[in-house]
Amino acid sequence: MAGDIVGRGYGSPDFVKELRPSTYSVSTDKDSHFTDQLIQDASESENVSGLRSSRVRILKAVMQSDQQLKFGLFIYRTKDFDDLDIDSDKFVGYLEFNSPRYGVQQSGGQYRIDLNGLDIDYIDEDVTNQLHLVLKNLSPTTKNSGPTGEVKFDFSIETKSQRS
Repeated sequence: MAGDIVGRGYGSPDFVKELRPSTYSVSTDKDSHFTDQLIQDASESENVSGLRSSRVRILKAVMQSDQQLKFGLFIYRTKDFDDLDIDSDKFVGYLEFNSPRYGVQQSGGQYRIDLNGLDIDYIDEDVTNQLHLVLKNLSPTTKNSGPTGEVKFDFSIETKSQRS
């Protein structure tokens, strides 16, 4: 018979809402995320919805791009992104997608890179259940806007136990 488990406050373990980790995907939208034209060293910020909770682990990141460019992807804990004050900056991690060196094509067209084996603990401090990402063009070639400059990221996300 299923029922709710309630701790009694003595000798009881800390119960959690999610007892086992589960893995799911969060993706950017090529038509609405990272659509600006970016010259070398220019960047664009996006808040990407889809997290099931504010505490997760990023396990894998995959990039698909129309252009063979080198990108840096900065990950932040809040929608404020970077801050000049080091105490206020909420930087979590950095991923580099070097298409000229490591990008692969299956049959022409888009370039693909996957980064496996990531172990990035992510806490969305503003509790919007979003990934806060900044894409920076590291190539001397300009990233196009519109249909010839599409970039998409897919993340494999693992849930973390949430204290009730």
